[in-house]
Amino acid sequence: MDVEELKEATLEEKLELDILHEVEVGFLANLVSWPLLVIYFGLTCWKINTIVAPYQFIDEIFHVPQTIHYLRGHWSYWDPKITTPPGLYVFGWLNYHIMRAFTSWTTLTILRLTNLIGGVIVLPLVVLRPLFLFNAIGFWPVSLMCFPLLATYYYLYYTDVWSSILILESLTLAVTLPFGEITSIWLSAFCALISCFFRQTNIIWNLFVMVVVVERRALIHRDFNTVNLNNYLKFVIHALENFKQLVLPYCINFALFTFFVIYNRSLTLGDKDNHSAGMHLVQIFYCIMFIMFFSMPIWISKMSIRFYQTRIQVKKTRTIIELLAIIFVIRFFTVTHPFLLADNRHYTFYLFKKIVARNFWFKYLLMPWVYHFSIFHYIEVMRTKVMQFHPVLPIEIKTPTELPVQLTHISWTALIICTFMTVVPSPLFEPRYYILPFMFWRIFLTPVADNILDESNAGEYKYCKRLSLEFAWYLFINAVTLTVFSFRTFRWEGEVHPQRIIW
Repeated sequence: MDVEELKEATLEEKLELDILHEVEVGFLANLVSWPLLVIYFGLTCWKINTIVAPYQFIDEIFHVPQTIHYLRGHWSYWDPKITTPPGLYVFGWLNYHIMRAFTSWTTLTILRLTNLIGGVIVLPLVVLRPLFLFNAIGFWPVSLMCFPLLATYYYLYYTDVWSSILILESLTLAVTLPFGEITSIWLSAFCALISCFFRQTNIIWNLFVMVVVVERRALIHRDFNTVNLNNYLKFVIHALENFKQLVLPYCINFALFTFFVIYNRSLTLGDKDNHSAGMHLVQIFYCIMFIMFFSMPIWISKMSIRFYQTRIQVKKTRTIIELLAIIFVIRFFTVTHPFLLADNRHYTFYLFKKIVARNFWFKYLLMPWVYHFSIFHYIEVMRTKVMQFHPVLPIEIKTPTELPVQLTHISWTALIICTFMTVVPSPLFEPRYYILPFMFWRIFLTPVADNILDESNAGEYKYCKRLSLEFAWYLFINAVTLTVFSFRTFRWEGEVHPQRIIW
């Protein structure tokens, strides 16, 4: 072995040791943090239910009475104002009968605990932990369980927590295959189906999970290469030849959902006038802006900003065209829903009035640059993490469970399409709709290796620094929003209880 080979071997050993150290630190951080977070969420939930808001809040005025009807055995009753299926109310009914056996807490508190238990115990331990074992330098379960848009609803009786848990568990089963390939895929499809009983748009994420399932086998058996079109053809061929094993479980979900839409004559169950689908294209800008804001600790750096500046300077004409296209979408495809302007109990009310649509300059000069910056980094961050293939040589990995938790060009395209299909039809500027687009995007990423302010140590793989910053970022946002919720109150005419602000 010559000197150069010796140096290369030494560098490889150092890299392995560095990554092993990162993994060990990550495991320790999660092991220590999770019990503390359980205590934190438990105490804050107790305070909210006993002191801050021991009354039904916003959409709870629909969800809680509907569940109470189920508790009384009125299974045929349905509030026509409710737009989502009854999954939450069945889970609430089940949790109530379990908890009522050994506690005298109020009905509202017990129903809210349905989401707290799901978000603080089931999500990190059952859903995220198996994926973390496959990608320990990619994300921390304790961080994603604290994701602010989701953690807000651990204290309330809303559909979003279990809707997210079940569809993410579908992905987890599809990737980790804990019960063998066939059983795990069918269980994945079953969880995906049950998630649709909490939110109808989860049928779109059924499609994404199915793409991941087919892709992780096609790339092995068909030997993906550097020609994307060729890979798409191999993907389709593999899906058709293995339809019964890989595609059928999810196609059953699509068929059942189609029957539901035909029977219901709409995606929405009730209050169709205020929740009709449309072409709210600017919604994709809102979504990506939120995603990049919350994920900022894992990608922001001096180098990334410089890269953006260089791209603008090198491709001036293309940048101008892109900005004009964004302005065109803002002008002709912005939907200002009456609920957005009337309900000051959501942060979007203030974001829209004070920033997004404050005046002509903010709307058409500032925000296009914000959207452009966000979209650019949304794409570039994922671009560097997409799985790469050799132009000729076959893939050495032979089983799906040995593959890294990464997307290929196919599933990346599917992720963008599913995100678009989820958020664009909605007329409401509603951050809750961005939870799953964020989660699916974030799970398949590892933090960038660049230091935030210093370019000299780029590529040293200090993932834990980024991941700990992300964790701290979420804790900070949650602390701020919880403080605002607890102490910033105002009165609404016709409402007995004080009103508060949430996402």
